[in-house]
Amino acid sequence: MNLELFVARRYLRARRRENFISIITVISAGGVTLGVAALILTL
Repeated sequence: MNLELFVARRYLRARRRENFISIITVISAGGVTLGVAALILTL
């Protein structure tokens, strides 16, 4: 398994007590995805 996939799964599957961290992770990943999509569309 790739290191990147391992780290991504570890942070996206947070425990219940770390639910707030999981929400922040999802929001930041969505922001990065949106930013990359905007750069691709403008180029």
